Amino acid sequence: MYIACILLLGGAVVGLLSGLFGVGGTIIIVPLLNTLFSSMGISENLVQHIAVGTAPSTILVTSLATFIAHVRMGSMRWDVWRKMLSGIIVGSIVGAVLAHKIQGQSLELIFGIMIVVMAIQMIIGFKPRPHTGIQAFYFPVSVAIGILSSLTGVAGSLQLIIFLAWAGYAWCDCVSTAAALSLPITLTATISYMILGWSTEGLPEYSLGYVYLPGTFGLMIPSMLMAVVGAKLAHWSKLPAGLLKRAFGVFGLCVGVSILIKVI
Repeated sequence: MYIACILLLGGAVVGLLSGLFGVGGTIIIVPLLNTLFSSMGISENLVQHIAVGTAPSTILVTSLATFIAHVRMGSMRWDVWRKMLSGIIVGSIVGAVLAHKIQGQSLELIFGIMIVVMAIQMIIGFKPRPHTGIQAFYFPVSVAIGILSSLTGVAGSLQLIIFLAWAGYAWCDCVSTAAALSLPITLTATISYMILGWSTEGLPEYSLGYVYLPGTFGLMIPSMLMAVVGAKLAHWSKLPAGLLKRAFGVFGLCVGVSILIKVI
């Protein structure tokens, strides 16, 4: 019951953040699953792989709910989605294959660095500026985000939002388009982690490869419901979204630093 409550609460927070900021919630999901799997007595070398493999399966549904909610409110850039889709898919497959070949501690170190970078980006903030000639950046940026996202279990939403905002798109368009682009990242990563971990020994019961199904469904349901709430808040002009985003960035920075201290 305690584990179920933790998963439900974590899923609700993840969904709210996804709808509001476009952040997939990996800062919360992966450390939470790490703690859960360690308490279950799973081998330390497998803990991070299962956490990173389970996270995309949860974020997949959250991103879908975020995407649908924003599209219904009139926010989406299909032209950008089409130009970045192929690079996202290629990068996601490459990242999942690389993650399977990396030791658990090294994977955790990469994840910790990724979280710190993401948190600093959120704390510093940025002002969207229109840029011309960005067409050439779509494919290489999408491949890079796909690799890093799949490698660390994140949806890549924050990096996509930063890139799209830098390109001059409106905030809600950035959130919805990033959510749509994170769908192939999380779907490809989920399938890849299922296949790559299929014959691995020592996995917990009810696992499909590196994807732990109880964790997926425990986080999925509340996150899907709260993503709609977050999307509505994102369109509410009175909400101090900038302040909340920086506050969450401070929290993420603390999580990332704690992970690095643990690994080092």
